[in-house]
Amino acid sequence: MSIGEFARLAGVSVRMLRHYDQLGLLRPDRVDSHSGYRSYAAAQLARANQLIGLKDLGFTLEQVGVLLDGELAEGEVVALMRARRDALRAQIATDEHRLASIEARLRSIAKENPMSEFVETSLPTLTLVQRSVRIEEMSQVEEAMSGMFQQVNDLLRDTPRAGPGVATYTPQGEGMIAAAAEQIGDAPAPDGLERATVEAQPRALTVRYTGEDLSGIQRAWQGLVAEVEARGLTPHGTCREVYDVTPFDGDGAGWSVDLQQPVN
Repeated sequence: MSIGEFARLAGVSVRMLRHYDQLGLLRPDRVDSHSGYRSYAAAQLARANQLIGLKDLGFTLEQVGVLLDGELAEGEVVALMRARRDALRAQIATDEHRLASIEARLRSIAKENPMSEFVETSLPTLTLVQRSVRIEEMSQVEEAMSGMFQQVNDLLRDTPRAGPGVATYTPQGEGMIAAAAEQIGDAPAPDGLERATVEAQPRALTVRYTGEDLSGIQRAWQGLVAEVEARGLTPHGTCREVYDVTPFDGDGAGWSVDLQQPVN
């Protein structure tokens, strides 16, 4: 059959068939020595389907060629497939994070994810049990805090709470110390958790963040710090996130978080 007929049946363009020929991935069955006319056999459709299928999975044309020609041992093929699977999973995770960011921006534009009014107030002393870690890159915060809160709550599974969960962020050089904490009053702290005291602050600016998820909380912090600057104040010390309502409270609850920034 002609190159045009084969292209139609294979579901690719004539241009791509010529490209595959140049790369040695799918050569014509015959090439007329005088006219250069390419013709293909129906039996080659199986290889064409494999080629297109592997390419659609995201393999490079070089990898496709190796897979088609059977140059790899079974274990090597499995390793290549697993590597591609892992890459796809990572890409999906990245895309889901981007999608969540887009949805947060849309909610912000539509005012579906509002912040309450800014409130200037004092902050009480907090007595906490926590896990903490030094953060160098802001991209690490979300994963680190989620993991630490999971660890803290696993260790406190049977311990009554004396108040809502709290995240604290303390500047340290070019990074910061981030902590995931719970309030348990005078109950003994399990092994694996450290006791910490967050000192009272005479002056702070706060704002309440509410939403179905936490995807907009970074923008809420940005708005709070911008308001601090607009009022001629200076952020200082340990800032807090107090999780008054979370989805884990049941009854379809979303998030209600008090963002607290000490100021001078």
